[in-house]
Amino acid sequence: MMRQQSKPKKQLKVKTAGTIWITGLSASGKSTMGKNLRDSLMAAGITPIDLLDGEEVRKRLDKQYGFSTGDRNVVTLKLAELAFQSNQNGKIAIVCVISHVKELRDQARKLIGRFMEVYLDCPAEICAKRDYKGHYRKAFEGLYENFIGVTEPYEKSNHPDLILDTANKSVEECSSLLLTRALDFLTHQGDDRC
Repeated sequence: MMRQQSKPKKQLKVKTAGTIWITGLSASGKSTMGKNLRDSLMAAGITPIDLLDGEEVRKRLDKQYGFSTGDRNVVTLKLAELAFQSNQNGKIAIVCVISHVKELRDQARKLIGRFMEVYLDCPAEICAKRDYKGHYRKAFEGLYENFIGVTEPYEKSNHPDLILDTANKSVEECSSLLLTRALDFLTHQGDDRC
């Protein structure tokens, strides 16, 4: 009896490196979605990928930045520059950051060019229930002067490329939707918008 050889898995080809920018309130699921997307893309043979998580990148910056609006804005622009550099080097960038100012996300899109904005739609009340660090509790108690979604608004984009309802859909459902749209974005040449 001859043993049938399994066919090698077809690897998907990325037409042009791009940036997938995952944005939303703290504890809306940005890091989870970013890591799941990176792992799924790698499993599909799509590499190289830079995962640029706002909290992690903030630790590596040349200066300590606080959480004032000004400092948050500087960190957002630095992430955009890092994503642009990654794309220029042929890498896909997955950025996970609150980036609550619409104008800065628009600037990031303009700088990067090939840009897919993913908004995680989850109200502050739901995010607060998920917040194992206790930041929302402190913000609601007035201990934080600047906390996005509590003391400062998150400015929604008019037309993000994808909206994930992380308040009502499971991590698996959201990850699957994100992967489908990201694959479409990464494997089709053309319009810079997803």
